[in-house]
Amino acid sequence: MSQAVDYVACEDVQRRASRFIQDVGRGMVLGSTEVAVGSLEIVREAAGSCKSTFKDFLVSFIPSVIASRPSSQVVENVLRKYLEEFVAVKNERGFEEAVEATQRIVDSLIKELDLVRDTIAEIGSKRVEDGDTILTHSYSTTVLRTLKKAIEKGSVFRVYVTESRPIGEGRVTASNLSRLGIETTLIVDSAVRYVMKRVSKVLVGADAIAINGAVVNKVGTSAIALAAKEARARLFVLAGVYKLSFETVFGELIEQVFLEDASLVIPKERIQELPKGVRVSAPLFDVTPPEYVDAIITEKGVLAPQAIPVLVASLYGWPPKIRSLRDLLVEVGKD
Repeated sequence: MSQAVDYVACEDVQRRASRFIQDVGRGMVLGSTEVAVGSLEIVREAAGSCKSTFKDFLVSFIPSVIASRPSSQVVENVLRKYLEEFVAVKNERGFEEAVEATQRIVDSLIKELDLVRDTIAEIGSKRVEDGDTILTHSYSTTVLRTLKKAIEKGSVFRVYVTESRPIGEGRVTASNLSRLGIETTLIVDSAVRYVMKRVSKVLVGADAIAINGAVVNKVGTSAIALAAKEARARLFVLAGVYKLSFETVFGELIEQVFLEDASLVIPKERIQELPKGVRVSAPLFDVTPPEYVDAIITEKGVLAPQAIPVLVASLYGWPPKIRSLRDLLVEVGKD
């Protein structure tokens, strides 16, 4: 009876994992850190419900969830850190002990991610001043925490939020800010240059930070950065060190994601009006050059984009000594 219950519980976790991967691929899980936390939570559930097949689960789930949002460096880096700790326990005390240690490892990583965002919010809130008009783009839990912290400190400011197509997650950001009591205006993406003359600061999150200080974030960020530079509005990127893309040291490009659902571009009721020969292509991310970024605010402090290589070298050596996920998954599969 117990084995049957375990089998059903494991199948349930596997179904949730499959749905999660699909939702991430469609852009339904908004923040990159939320994708990382959600991935860790599924790994933790699988360790409890799929003990006999946990090895196969890790080897299948981890590459799949990373591939579903390849631009989100935090997902890869956090799962790499989990695997490093898992393999260390496995090599010292055996596979079963490593499975048992998974809850502790995952809980610690989630707590660390939470602390990093709180630290960045504390540092970033000091950049928000009374009377500021701030523009933000897409959805970032770190940006939301930063603005919440600024409100708690007594700062009075207003915020423009882009709708952030093709997903439209700016609406979620605007709702959250309004509930905090912040004067919030939701604008269409194409109005960015029009409102930028009223903006004093731009705050955005990031999916990844390249070694040269370039920022990978929701598509439209680079156009916002260009408009901000023209209007002399300062642009701050709020991102933890766990969003560093180590592979870019070796010239590898961060993979782009495209959505082709016509309903993301035009209302569903008008799709029939689109000629059959017209294709829909909606990229999800773009790259903002470092020269358009005033500062990257991390848990280590406020850095110029040009200082990112120095930060990487101080933390991981140069070139950075990082184990590949492929090697770690091979270690997991070994008896």
